[in-house]
Amino acid sequence: MKKHKFFLSVVFCILSAVLLWGCGGGTGSPGSQGCEEVGLSCEAAITPIYLDQDTSDVDVVQDMCDGEKPEDFTAHSAKVAITLSLLNPNTQLPPGTVYIQKYTVEFSPDKDSEKAPPIESYSRKITVTVPPPSGTGKTTVTFTADFITEMQKIQYIKDMLSGEYNSNQFNYYTVTYILEGVARPGDEKIRIIATKNFSIGNYDNCSGGN
Repeated sequence: MKKHKFFLSVVFCILSAVLLWGCGGGTGSPGSQGCEEVGLSCEAAITPIYLDQDTSDVDVVQDMCDGEKPEDFTAHSAKVAITLSLLNPNTQLPPGTVYIQKYTVEFSPDKDSEKAPPIESYSRKITVTVPPPSGTGKTTVTFTADFITEMQKIQYIKDMLSGEYNSNQFNYYTVTYILEGVARPGDEKIRIIATKNFSIGNYDNCSGGN
C-alpha cells in the first residue's frame, strides 16, 4: 500500500512539472531561484546610466572644464529590466505575478584589476510589480536603481590615494544585482540575479570631451 501511494505521488509531481514547464528552455538568469516553481522564466538586465547616457564608465573625479567651469558630476544610476516568460506557453495553470521587494548590489574586482579598492555593497527596499505573461509573449518592467553613489565615489578616491591599493588609472569590476521578492499566488520566494561589467576612474565629461 505504501509503494502504491509513493507511485501516485511521483506521477502527480511529474504531471505538475509537465503542466508548468512543458518542454521549454531554462529558468532564466543564472542563479535565479523560485521562478520555475510558478512556471516562469525570470531574467534581468542592467544598463548603467550617467548624465542621461547609457554608459558603464564610472567617473569618480570632478574635473574643471574650459572657463574653470566644473564638469557635471553626480551619482551613477542604472536601469534594471526584469523580463518574465512562461516555461510552458500551453500551460493550463495560471502563472504567478512577481513582486520585487528588495535589491542588493555587490561589487567584485576583475582579474585585470587585482588589488583594486573594495566597493561596499548595499541593499535598497523597493516595490516593483511584474505581471505574468501569456502564451509565447514576454512581460518586461524596468525601474531605476542606484549603482555607484557619490559617497562610494568619494571613498574610492580616498582608497586610491591611500597607497594601499594599485595605482591603475582605471579599474574594472563586476556588479551583481540580487533582486528578491515573492510570486503570488503562493508567496513563492523569488531571487533574480543579474551582472554587469564596468570600469571606474577619471573620465572626461566636459562638453566635447571623450
